[in-house]
Amino acid sequence: DIVRADGPIVAPDSFDHGLFNDIMMTYVDDVGLVDYGAINDGDVLTPYLRSLARTDPSNLSDDDRLAFWLNTYNALTIKLIIDHYPTESILRLSPVGIRGLPFVIPEVNTPFKVDVGEVGGEVVTLDHVEHGIIRERFDEPRIHFALVCAALSCPPLRREAYVGDRLDEQLDDQARTFLANADANQITDDDDTIRISKIFKWFEEDFGGTDESVQQFLAPYYDGDLRERLEAGAFNVGHTDYKWVLNDQAQFADGG
Repeated sequence: DIVRADGPIVAPDSFDHGLFNDIMMTYVDDVGLVDYGAINDGDVLTPYLRSLARTDPSNLSDDDRLAFWLNTYNALTIKLIIDHYPTESILRLSPVGIRGLPFVIPEVNTPFKVDVGEVGGEVVTLDHVEHGIIRERFDEPRIHFALVCAALSCPPLRREAYVGDRLDEQLDDQARTFLANADANQITDDDDTIRISKIFKWFEEDFGGTDESVQQFLAPYYDGDLRERLEAGAFNVGHTDYKWVLNDQAQFADGG
C-alpha cells in the first residue's frame, strides 16, 4: 500500500534524511546488497516514506532537491520490492496484477509505471521520479550511478543517504565505484574495444549522445594513455549484459 501523508503538506527549506541514512547503514552491505526481508519484517521504512509524503521539496536548494529525489527513488524502489517480497527480480512485478509474469510488454507490464508512493501529496511512479523529475530538471549524468532499481547490474546502493552539502563528492564516489566493477564495465587499453554498462546505452543522451561523448565523460576517471584514448573517443564501444536478478542479500547468502 502507498504510504500517505499524515498531516498537511509542508515546503521546508531543509530536510533531514537521517531515517533513511540509518536504514542504509543497517540493511545494506558493503557491496550494495539489501536485506529486504529484515526491512519488511521491521517496517522500518514507513516513517521515512511518511516524511516524503508530506514534504514539497520546491524550497530546497538545488543540491538538496536532487539529493531528496535520489533518496526518494531508492526508498520507493525498496518499498516496491518489500511489498512483493520475496521475488527474484523487480521485473517479475506486474502492475496489471499478474504477479510472476516476466517483463515482456515494456510499455504496459512494467513495475516502473505503477504507483509506488506519495511525495508532497502527489502520487508518483518510479518512472515519473526518474524521467519526469530528476532527468528533466537536473543536468547531472552522474545520477545514473545513484539511482538503483534493485537489480544486480545496477550501481550499488550507497550505505548512506544523499545530502546536498556532500552531493558532488558522493556522486563522484558512486561513479568511481561503479566503473571499477569489472562485471559491468571493462575499460582498459588492451585492445580497441571497451565494454561498458548498458546504462550508458539506454541513457546515452545524458552523456552527450554519442560513443565519443560517453568516452569523454569517462576519461577523467582514468589516467595515462587510457585517459588520452578515451578523451579522443578512440575506442569501439560494446556493452555488458545487464543482470536483472534482485540485489538481495538472501539470494547471495550461499554464494549464489
